[in-house]
Amino acid sequence: MNVLKYIVLIVVTCSGLWACYDDKGNYNYRELNKIVIDSTGGMVQSDYSIARLDVLDIPLKVYYNGKLVNGAEEQFPDLEFNWVVYQKGIETPIAERDTIAEGIALKLPIELEEKDWELVFTVLDKKSDTREFMKFNLKVNAALSEGWMVVYERDGKTDVGLIVNKLIAPNVTKERTWVDIYSAFNGVPLEGKPVRVLYSVSTQPIAAVMVVTDKDMVALDPLSFRVLHSFDDLFWTAPAVKSPGSYTAFFNKRELVINAGKVHTVNFSSYGSNRTNQFFGVPCTGDYGELADWCANMISGYSGIVYDRVNQCFKCVKSGQTAVTSLQVQSTGIAFDCNDVGLDLVMSDYGRNNCEYVLMKDARDHYYLLVADFCTFATQNMIGVGKYDMVNCGGLASGISSVTVGYKGEVLYYAAGNGVYLYDYKSSNSTGDPVWEAPEGEVVTCVRLQKYYQGAQMMANIPPNDCEVLYIATYNEKEGKGTVYQLRVNPSNGVVDKSSEKPFYGFGKVKDMGWKIK
Repeated sequence: MNVLKYIVLIVVTCSGLWACYDDKGNYNYRELNKIVIDSTGGMVQSDYSIARLDVLDIPLKVYYNGKLVNGAEEQFPDLEFNWVVYQKGIETPIAERDTIAEGIALKLPIELEEKDWELVFTVLDKKSDTREFMKFNLKVNAALSEGWMVVYERDGKTDVGLIVNKLIAPNVTKERTWVDIYSAFNGVPLEGKPVRVLYSVSTQPIAAVMVVTDKDMVALDPLSFRVLHSFDDLFWTAPAVKSPGSYTAFFNKRELVINAGKVHTVNFSSYGSNRTNQFFGVPCTGDYGELADWCANMISGYSGIVYDRVNQCFKCVKSGQTAVTSLQVQSTGIAFDCNDVGLDLVMSDYGRNNCEYVLMKDARDHYYLLVADFCTFATQNMIGVGKYDMVNCGGLASGISSVTVGYKGEVLYYAAGNGVYLYDYKSSNSTGDPVWEAPEGEVVTCVRLQKYYQGAQMMANIPPNDCEVLYIATYNEKEGKGTVYQLRVNPSNGVVDKSSEKPFYGFGKVKDMGWKIK
């Protein structure tokens, strides 16, 4: 016991001496710069739930040693900012960590998969190698499967918009209008002026949104609008000049493009064929003059129908062949001879009985409507089923800028100047009467019925309110603004319900519109 007492005394005495020891070691200390991430102000949430392709807006502020960094980032070269997402949960496959943005305030369309994510904002002080973090819960909901695509020109380049409401997608809970989708997901708009936008299901198993300009053509992922295939990727041997003038896809899983006046075709009818093993071929041969920037929408037994503007006649590319040739010799008594039309082709759309409704004019700018049946292959010697003089139609002095045709009735709308007209081509006096007029300062650039380009030939691909909704695109040249108007119409007689008019804003000069299935 005495020994234990001495041991305790020694320990206590040593402890006291150590406490009194003055540390005179040579140490360097430095004060770290202070980073503060500010989420106050009621504009920032801890949890976000958005639809895919919606814009996520998180207006954070960062202070560095008491100074606001936002808007003056170049004055703080030692700071680095990024936004990173991590998949939450154990759902497989596990998505990889992904940096979705750099900078402070986040504002961008979200194209992440429909999952639960953890979103982390990081500020790195590279000088001191210190970091500050802020975390958010992010739930990305399924993208809206249906929408109305709008392709337009802005500043000489092409971009795409999307309109979604209950007339297009009846189950939608929030109506939305997206603009500049292409540039948002691909960095820059497409070069050139727009030619066409079309949701093509020709390929298997992946469909694509085809966007065509007079300087480019791309196939886009329908969900993300990112480029799946560039112009060069779409051809076995890419043409030296990018100059598409016309493009379409057919219900028999074929596509046709006219590039620099030459015809290229591709056939996806083989089981399992897609854009990774089937491509547009070399230019079709044949003895033909300069082609119009046009191809028929509805065909059967052909790889395409085109129009020779020099010889003023229709030509065909027969199935399985690579030459532009003449159509069959036509029977007597037909409305017009497709091998000797004698008129200039203006534009067309498919309509009733799967026929092509083609607007033509003569050297005096006198308009005609020709109805051609390229789809009933058993009667290809009787293609010309109708020819109508448009002499009694209104607005033609301004020139026709667009046309759309229904197939549930004898319905044809055309746009001229600042008006839209309904052409009653089957009546005795065949009048074209005004049914809608644009607001002051606007001209009509495009008119389309809500339908799918393959129409009744593909009953599985029929949009809601098929042929019952009319879209009218206008452009104000002075303001540089495009507007799309949506109206209900009677699919049997074409009567327009003006009280149903609904405008959508934010576009450029619209060239084409069409339904996106999913």
